[in-house]
Amino acid sequence: MVVRVPTNELVVALTFDAGSDRGFAAEILDTLAAHGSKASFGMTGKWAESNPDLLRRMVEEGHALINHTYDHPHMETLGTEQRLWQLVRAEEIINGVTGVTTKPYFRPPYGSYNNQVLIDVASAGYRYSVMWTVDCLGWKGLPPADVAARCENALQPGAILLMHVGAASTDYAALEDIIAAIDQGGYRYATIPELLP
Repeated sequence: MVVRVPTNELVVALTFDAGSDRGFAAEILDTLAAHGSKASFGMTGKWAESNPDLLRRMVEEGHALINHTYDHPHMETLGTEQRLWQLVRAEEIINGVTGVTTKPYFRPPYGSYNNQVLIDVASAGYRYSVMWTVDCLGWKGLPPADVAARCENALQPGAILLMHVGAASTDYAALEDIIAAIDQGGYRYATIPELLP
């Protein structure tokens, strides 16, 4: 279970979960491209099925993908067989569209898990369960200035920031300010695979 990458280097991982609608995914990609920033996307199979164009663009532009299950269930409420199906189905779809694998990176929906969930996902080849140092809380509809402040206050070497692409989230509206704070702090951007090889 990774909430922060152990390092003294000024490096930060931007992560965006994609589990609901297209939302601001294209705009987020535009902003990242404009700043030369790379991010990692927690990707559900359902989102990938619905948005193959954006999924391909993420990979083409150098972003990383994390298996976020097929349809975003509370994993601890499922049995082992259902958990493994969630992982396999998401991986099949993502790999079918992009040719890349999400292994060995998994992010539990709702950040909810128990010991058996971790055992099961590890058995399926997901060595890293990627959580976050700070949830920027745009999904709760926080004002963008508050979202940016939450992220800025959490900056530290190896920090993992959690944001969402969905239309209901204010994370995109805060993204320029978040990037400005990261840049002013002298941090560089890294994808999860760059930080956790």
